[in-house]
Amino acid sequence: MQVRDAQVSWSEPVAGDEVYPVGADAELQVTIVNRDAGADDPDRLISVSSPVATSGRIVGDATIPDGQALVAGYDGPVSAITLGDAREVTIALEGLIEPLRAGLTYPVVFTFAEAGELRLQVGVENPEVLPPRAREAEEEPAIVGTGPDPFVQPGDR
Repeated sequence: MQVRDAQVSWSEPVAGDEVYPVGADAELQVTIVNRDAGADDPDRLISVSSPVATSGRIVGDATIPDGQALVAGYDGPVSAITLGDAREVTIALEGLIEPLRAGLTYPVVFTFAEAGELRLQVGVENPEVLPPRAREAEEEPAIVGTGPDPFVQPGDR
């Protein structure tokens, strides 16, 4: 089995480096290819787990025929999907026990019926970061009408 482009996906802007908080579910983006040369035997992803989550979830038929792919978490078409031989599923880590932060990797175990366990360090996709002013607006409401106007020079009043 070949696991390609595995990452924790994220699609919305965030205020800091914490992409998923404790207790959240984190979807994975991944392409898994069954390259069992000549065996002509399908394999199946039976579980996904991580020490940073209480459980894993696979939604859909995760059987991967020889020479074909299983894909999860892509927003738009990818080459494996457009070829027509890929199965689409949803894969997620559920009940995070620590926050997931952008730019870091976390251990994830993919378990297959035939190939067994594949342990990987999976990175967190870099989300769009809110600009500083937007972050401040989300964190605390601005107090209007206090303090001097920063654009007025002392002699202009």
